[in-house]
Amino acid sequence: MTSSPTFLRLKGQTLVYAVVLCSSFGFLLFGYDLGFMGGLTTSPEFLGQFGNPNASLLGFLVSSYEVGAMIGAIAVFLSGDRFGRKPINIAGAAIVAIGAAIQTSSFGVGQFLAGRLIAGFGLGMMTTVIPIWLAECAMPKNRGRMMAMQLSNLIMGLIIANWVDYGMSFYAGSIQWRLPCALQIAFCLIVCCFMPWLPESPRYLANVGKIGEATVNLAALRGDHPDTESVTLEMKEIQCAIAVEAEESGSWSDVFKDGGVSGFTRVAIAFSANFFQQLSGVNVMSSLGPYIFQVSIGMSRYDALLVSGGLQVFYFLSSLIPWIVVDKAGRRRLFIIGSLGMGTCMTLSAIFVGIGTKGLGYAAAVVLTFFTLGWQSNMWIYPSELLPLKLRLRGGAIAVVSQWLWTFLVVEITPPMITNIGYKSYIVFAIVNFVTVPFVYFLYPETSRLPLEAVDLLFADRSGGRRPNILEVVRDSTNKAFMADVHATLEERARYGAEATKLEKPNGAAEIESTAEV
Repeated sequence: MTSSPTFLRLKGQTLVYAVVLCSSFGFLLFGYDLGFMGGLTTSPEFLGQFGNPNASLLGFLVSSYEVGAMIGAIAVFLSGDRFGRKPINIAGAAIVAIGAAIQTSSFGVGQFLAGRLIAGFGLGMMTTVIPIWLAECAMPKNRGRMMAMQLSNLIMGLIIANWVDYGMSFYAGSIQWRLPCALQIAFCLIVCCFMPWLPESPRYLANVGKIGEATVNLAALRGDHPDTESVTLEMKEIQCAIAVEAEESGSWSDVFKDGGVSGFTRVAIAFSANFFQQLSGVNVMSSLGPYIFQVSIGMSRYDALLVSGGLQVFYFLSSLIPWIVVDKAGRRRLFIIGSLGMGTCMTLSAIFVGIGTKGLGYAAAVVLTFFTLGWQSNMWIYPSELLPLKLRLRGGAIAVVSQWLWTFLVVEITPPMITNIGYKSYIVFAIVNFVTVPFVYFLYPETSRLPLEAVDLLFADRSGGRRPNILEVVRDSTNKAFMADVHATLEERARYGAEATKLEKPNGAAEIESTAEV
């Protein structure tokens, strides 16, 4: 028997934790940017440097980062699987560092905007591929928890940003805003130095024909020998999924077609998940907290920064809850709980602001709690679980384009919304949250704790070669008997090959589909 492979002398779950830690710095950058720009929107030194911009221009200075990130995600979509998960991550971190350096040295609006766009481009690349890399490395039973741990680092970025902004607010001169801009570079350097020593995704390697390397990497991530039965079986499951998908012609346009794997339907669901997350209004509280507290309820600048910083600490503590429940409760249930909770809290926020009380801070804290429980880690892992391997990168890129498109919209419109319509802004977000619930209930299949290859079987043809509609897929995904057959079918395919089992449908699907309920 060959020796058990390691990376950085790590293997098994410890190695998966290393992947989580390294990739989480990409999300820390995400959170840091959302946070530090929120503080700069009330900095006299920053505003004076750029001619005291009005609310619309100020919103664009913040949201231009999201425009760059959207373009970065599109670039990953166009390049497809030409490059591995790690090279895209490293390139993205290097580009963020370049953009941060340009922002730090800015003396005019044009230069600062260029730096924001470039840094955003790099982060768009990173946030497209990070969830995919993690999903393809982690084990099904704790994949959600790994993403929840990673997303806690996003909130750590918000915390660092808020307290850096608060600390620098006591300093005169441009260092008050230049140091927060420059700090992004440090996180990029960590990624560039750490990531080359970690394993590439076994599924990506298998997809490009590097089966030997894929087996070694998978064995290291599972803490086992390459020739043990469990590693061999999982590799066969991956190879069978690749073989089945390869029967259909493949190109970038597959994200808009059925392609034999319900491709467009799955991409559309992933796109919508990003839409619902961003239109929940969470960024009103997380990225523009100081502005909201200062403008909506009349706090001083220092009090607004202090309250916002404390709120981010609470946000981080709330993010620890999903570590425990995310893989037990399931994706659908947490999505629904999160949306109902945020909708209620946004309604209360409208009331608090409308009657002139200072209860907005309490409502914001509860909003962030429901968001971390329902949508934060759940949303980022869901597209990677839902999408088939051949569309995972390009479909994931489309989903991230949605993320940054709607983030841009929310960050861009929030300052003028708060200025012009006040408490009614929160009513808009409340309505979106309540509308989200039926969409999730009827259209979002359950993917928690499933092997990635098993999700494909949810969308496979039923008896007689009939393609199931999304309502049937959702219904079957919550039916225990049907899912038991899916697991049995997946194992059978791995042992005997796709040709031998002819898996147009899981065993027993014909009987299950007439009795299952959502």
